[in-house]
Amino acid sequence: MAKELQNDDVLESQGDLLETTPKVIEDVEWCFQFFNNEPEVFAYSNEGEPAGNLAIELKPFQGEGLSFAHNGMTFRIFPREISEESKKARAAENEGKN
Repeated sequence: MAKELQNDDVLESQGDLLETTPKVIEDVEWCFQFFNNEPEVFAYSNEGEPAGNLAIELKPFQGEGLSFAHNGMTFRIFPREISEESKKARAAENEGKN
């Protein structure tokens, strides 16, 4: 027989869903991860200082990019000239907005 939920259990689970303010991490590290492999740290906050935001900005310049590598795998973010396939997808998306 399935266990019946008590009113307190329902209220507690609803409270979890209603929590809208994210918890600030005071002493933080930023990671990247491939699949479910162990996360790789690529940046962290300075000890004793408030943690700032991490912002990654890539400009649309040829040769610009960001790469992360681990165990023979490389994850790259980079700009390139738009492909015909992307042009079609963009046109279809914009057509739906009108």
